[in-house]
Amino acid sequence: MVCITDVRLTTVNTPRRTGAVCGHVLVELLTEDPGLVGLGEMSDLQHLPRFHFDVGELERTLRELLTGRDVLAITEINALLEENFPQAGYIYDKSRAIRCGVDIAVWDLAAKSLGVPVHDLLGGAVRDSVPIAYPIFRQRRPEDVERSLATVAERLAEGQSCFRVYVGRDLELDETFLRAARDRFGDTITIKSLDFSNLLDAKAACRFVDRVLDVGFDLVEAPAPDHDVRGLAFARARMPVPVSEHVYGYRWALDLVAADAVDVFNVSVIAIGGITAARRVFAIAEAAGKPCLVGTTQELSIGTAAAAHVAMAMPAVTLPSDPVGPLLYTADVVTEPVRYVDGRLLVPRGHGLGMTLDPARVAACAGPLTWAGTDAQAVVDRAPAAPVTTVASPR
Repeated sequence: MVCITDVRLTTVNTPRRTGAVCGHVLVELLTEDPGLVGLGEMSDLQHLPRFHFDVGELERTLRELLTGRDVLAITEINALLEENFPQAGYIYDKSRAIRCGVDIAVWDLAAKSLGVPVHDLLGGAVRDSVPIAYPIFRQRRPEDVERSLATVAERLAEGQSCFRVYVGRDLELDETFLRAARDRFGDTITIKSLDFSNLLDAKAACRFVDRVLDVGFDLVEAPAPDHDVRGLAFARARMPVPVSEHVYGYRWALDLVAADAVDVFNVSVIAIGGITAARRVFAIAEAAGKPCLVGTTQELSIGTAAAAHVAMAMPAVTLPSDPVGPLLYTADVVTEPVRYVDGRLLVPRGHGLGMTLDPARVAACAGPLTWAGTDAQAVVDRAPAAPVTTVASPR
């Protein structure tokens, strides 16, 4: 029996290509064998509400909870995590990030102890790669449109032809970008989805979809306020394309099925609280006949590797998925980041997740979690905060 002997948490901060800086917590579960360490990741913690937990106290708490636990007792450990860090019914609550980071590390450690990849523990791979959609973040200013078009051109040149587009902040700019993208790139690009991120009510989202329907897109995501199951059902009944929504709790998954409110489940390992929790939601989706995609908050390579193993093993994952964090960040923490080829995420090779920390890269990113340099709107739009204008005091 292999047991956990200690827990180590390391905070890192990594900038995105957009300039936004995101904080993460690396999780290491140690054993008596120095070469047998489970890796996990509490990913992209720069989400509302705008606070961070006490990492030192959390490390002490997890050490108390996990030391001495059998690494193969995954169900027992997950129940312990849910008891101490319960689901809050919100997609970006801090508890789910804690559960996720530890749960990923437990799966990594369990698979390593058996000498197999994580996807083998999940039932075996049913595919060896999954298509991904590169995100185009919201247009907030007129100059953002040309910048976003340039991003599409850059990614297209790299073999990435599928995109998802965040909308809902400035609908005029959103429409300008969508039409310009289609005019400039034609059918060489696929717009997988328009992601409203729960910013609009269902009627407003429907009106916008009608306005831009001729542009061509495959899905509409989150076209109603958070927890508005009636709004989602309204949108699904009126929109000519499938409706997708993030599933961030078991109760929410059951509510969506009971109301038949969506066509597609967006299941993110980080948003639901780990691999164990994601498996349960995929089971609900399969029973309800709902196709799925693997969502993201945009993880580093450890979190993305976890998403990749899940995507490879879940038959319900039939749509282009979203984990592209390693392509968005300008830094990572592992020796060999996850790989993308021709717009597809490959499953990492090796035992466990197939990831190894690079001490030099970790040291270069290490630092306390901070909310400096951002604001609430920038957090939602995944962009740097607007510059602060200082008004001189009258003399």
